[in-house]
Amino acid sequence: MNACPICHSQSLQLALTAPDYRFGGRIQHQVWRCRRCGLGITQPPLSGPALAAAYPPDYEPYRAEERQSSDFRQRLAATLLRTYGYDQAPAFPLPAFLARPLAYIRGWVWTPPPAPPGRLLDVGCGSGAYGARLLSLGWRVDGVEPDPVAAERARQAGLQVQTCAIQDAELPPARYDVATFWHALEHLDDPVAALRRVRPALAADGVVLLEIPNWSGLVARLTGRYWFHLDLPRHRWHFTPASLTLALEQAGFRIMRLQHIPNPHGLAGAIAYRWHRERSRPALVLGWLIGVLAALLKQADVIRVVAGVKKVGRN
Repeated sequence: MNACPICHSQSLQLALTAPDYRFGGRIQHQVWRCRRCGLGITQPPLSGPALAAAYPPDYEPYRAEERQSSDFRQRLAATLLRTYGYDQAPAFPLPAFLARPLAYIRGWVWTPPPAPPGRLLDVGCGSGAYGARLLSLGWRVDGVEPDPVAAERARQAGLQVQTCAIQDAELPPARYDVATFWHALEHLDDPVAALRRVRPALAADGVVLLEIPNWSGLVARLTGRYWFHLDLPRHRWHFTPASLTLALEQAGFRIMRLQHIPNPHGLAGAIAYRWHRERSRPALVLGWLIGVLAALLKQADVIRVVAGVKKVGRN
């Protein structure tokens, strides 16, 4: 690759080499950085059997959802969902000044689209864990998932799923109120093409909700090749806020909100990879502390974006 696929600059430089720390392997994968927009590019890209082998059956997003919540946790979740506009009968009678900050913190891990419910497309839906929760809130959820085992699990969870890449999916015009890419865009062959494919399937006031790792974040810079969210070779692209903004603009979207989200796993995973051990509870606690600090500095491990469809004739 001689040029950046986002900004088309030819000023690429080798940033790092690292193996697949998550599932093991001795192959060293290269990440090249664009010096203009900051995008990271994993080279060479995998295909065929090598690509399939990089996504083993126990890959976390493909696992079936098995967690059961206690009555207390269900009532607490209902209480926090009220702050997003979902009226949940079993909620605790918490005042708004307590419920809102708790919901904000809970949103670091999981957050629904704004109410009222409509129709949603979940790109890279995995086993359907996210979509199944939205079904319980009244959303109609379609998914696109290329892995056949994960796609079948998502169907069992209640989603309508197409087992294919997003470029091959049938997407009727103006069908969806929301499209989501939860840690999916960095896996795709062509992120801009995927966003362009989704754009006409959104209603005029539709939005894209997108969450990805932030390669320019504090922990990413400190931990380098051991950063958990590199996830080589599965992550084809390593975005910065600047490169993500440019990708969305090229696809016909405008960013309405960009948030820095605390995440403990970048640091906790890096510690585990560096010293060849499992992620520990103390490392996760440290990861949360550093993660909150990084988010306050707008250098978090994860960025979340709400983007709307650009109107014709408007910048």
